[in-house]
Amino acid sequence: MTNSEKFLDYYNKIDSYLKKSDNHDSFVTYGQKIKNTNNKVVLRFKDELISFGELRNAIVHNPKIGNKAIAEPHDNTVLRIEELYEKISNPLKVIPEFQFRVLGAKQEDFINEILIEMKKHSFSQFPVYNENGSVCELINNNTISRWLSSQLEENGTIIIDNVKIKDLLPEIEFKKNYKFISRNTSIFEAYDLFIKQINEKHKSLDVLFVTHSGSPIEKILGLITIEDIANKV
Repeated sequence: MTNSEKFLDYYNKIDSYLKKSDNHDSFVTYGQKIKNTNNKVVLRFKDELISFGELRNAIVHNPKIGNKAIAEPHDNTVLRIEELYEKISNPLKVIPEFQFRVLGAKQEDFINEILIEMKKHSFSQFPVYNENGSVCELINNNTISRWLSSQLEENGTIIIDNVKIKDLLPEIEFKKNYKFISRNTSIFEAYDLFIKQINEKHKSLDVLFVTHSGSPIEKILGLITIEDIANKV
């Protein structure tokens, strides 16, 4: 196959996928599918996909010269449209990409143990569980710093004996600044949740908690920060 034939093959695959996934009528054009979709992956690469539509038109609607397309795509262009088709039709999911054991603490736990675990495993935040085992808050390094500052004695000492996790909760700067998503959420959908929060509230979510179906009462399979996911998309 020539590069133009390969390019058109993947263009048609993207067009067909969008028609089926967004339930478009046959008269809806490729460009309209791109512009009107809610697919987060397509929206992420909207400009590229529109430019590929223009290239497709140049290949299809111009007369051939010596039985060859007047616009023959470069190898990198063919590789790129193939890559975008794979991203669109089979987007990378948050699980197993961000699956790991999430360490947390109950409200009645003493802070000493979780502080040791934070140092040992180099994590900067952890969920707090209520008596039912569900997440009720998130504590991060900022919360701990604020609490430590409030406990500082005049002589510079801090006593942390018999201090419980619940004692840190009043120092959380932004309460319940997290969301739950399902394991089948694409990394692009997850990233969009961070961006949406920034645009609407002018601050990012602390984390996204991943559970099987996105329910807060399910076991946490992993958590994601905006720093974690930014390099993935």
